[in-house]
Amino acid sequence: MDKGMRVLELFNEHASALSIGDIAANTGMGRSAAQRFVYTLHWLGYLNKDSESKKYFPALKLLGLVRGIHRHHPQRELAYPLLEKLARETRETVSWVELDGDEVVVLLNVPGSHVTTINLPVGSRFPALTSSSGQVLLSHAPQAQLLKMLDALPPEVRARFGSRSSAAVLAVFRKAAEEGHSFTEKNFGDDGVSVSVPVTDVSGRPIAALNVSTVRSRFDIAQVRELILPRLKSAAREASI
Repeated sequence: MDKGMRVLELFNEHASALSIGDIAANTGMGRSAAQRFVYTLHWLGYLNKDSESKKYFPALKLLGLVRGIHRHHPQRELAYPLLEKLARETRETVSWVELDGDEVVVLLNVPGSHVTTINLPVGSRFPALTSSSGQVLLSHAPQAQLLKMLDALPPEVRARFGSRSSAAVLAVFRKAAEEGHSFTEKNFGDDGVSVSVPVTDVSGRPIAALNVSTVRSRFDIAQVRELILPRLKSAAREASI
């Protein structure tokens, strides 16, 4: 199972079709072992094979697994119309984001209608500590957990906090807990501005974050706070049980 999943996960990292040799090289398996797993996944319908190049790529059957994930999370499914409404009102990219270990993953996404938008396809992953969604989802986490996660960050990710000390980074999470939202600024070719608020379950526990991502050429943080944040918080309240 572990080796079979390593083959499937490889296609998250590579946008193009892969040969048996590519798969063997990138998974660390021998060629014959990689071939056995690929043939089995192809026979089961989870990989397609290009008849000309003889390379493999993910099959549509994999989407059935995604549908199963959503079916077991009705709150997420019920929230989709709220994301669509918010995207229409703001014309910006709106996402439903959940925590997965030290990362956040985009599970629902409605792209913005501008020519220049932040592209966050479903399945996109980002380090939790440096993302606005991760900051609201971890805002009530124990300090010891946050410090452990901070120490484990690769240097290039830790650099996103600039020269802030560990204490200053912890203050970011305390502020997110107090205010119920978090902002981050990134560079996606244009300067990106991201704001997230938590969605809670019946017990008040944060289960996801609603996120709006825009670019500074349209909205700086002050404008996002004034024009987008109230709509975002209203949508999150509706999405919460």
